[in-house]
Amino acid sequence: MTTVAEPGRQALKARQTRERIINAVIELITEGGYGAASSSRIARRAGVTWGAVQHHFGSKDDILAAVLERSHQHFTALMEDERLTQGELDRRVQLFVDRFWQHYQSDLYLAALEILLATRQQADRGIDTAALVAQQSQSHLATMKRIFSDSPCSDEQYLAALILVHTFLTGLTIGRVFEHGRDSEECSLERVKALLQDMLRGEGC
Repeated sequence: MTTVAEPGRQALKARQTRERIINAVIELITEGGYGAASSSRIARRAGVTWGAVQHHFGSKDDILAAVLERSHQHFTALMEDERLTQGELDRRVQLFVDRFWQHYQSDLYLAALEILLATRQQADRGIDTAALVAQQSQSHLATMKRIFSDSPCSDEQYLAALILVHTFLTGLTIGRVFEHGRDSEECSLERVKALLQDMLRGEGC
C-alpha cells in the first residue's frame, strides 16, 4: 500500500515545486521586469536550488516557455465558457472583450508580454517567439470563429479583428503599468467593442 501511495506523493511534490518555480518567475518579472528574473533569484524565490530548477525544467528558457504556455492556457480557459457563444452579437462581443481584458490585466499576461518582448530575437536560444506567436494566433483565431460563427468574415478578416482587440488592449495594459489612462479606460473598452462589432458584421473588415 505504501509503495502505491509514494509515487503519487512524489508526483504531487514535483507539481508543487514546478508551480513554485513558475510563480517565482511571474512574481519577479512583475516586480522588476524581465531582467529581475535571473537564475539565482528564481531559485531563491522558489525556495529551491538552481540544480532543482534544472531538474524540473532543464533550462531557464524552458521555464520562460512554461510561463508563456500557462498564459495561453489561462486565456483559452477564459474563452471556453459556452455563454460566449450564446445571445446576440453585441452581448457576445461584450463578454469576449471583457474576458480578453480580464486576462490582460493579470500578472501572468504582463510577465508573458515581457518575456515575448525580451526574447523576440532569440530563437537560437530555444524560444522561437515568432513560431509560438503564430501557433497561439491560430488557436485564438479558432476560438474567435467558434464564438462568432455567424459572422460573414473570412479568416483574414477574423484575424484582423483579433489583432485589433489584442493591440488595443495591450496598449491599455501598458497604460495601466505606467499609471495613466485609467480615467478613460471604460470609454476605451466601449470603443473597441463597437469597432469589433462593426468588423464582425462585415462593416470595414
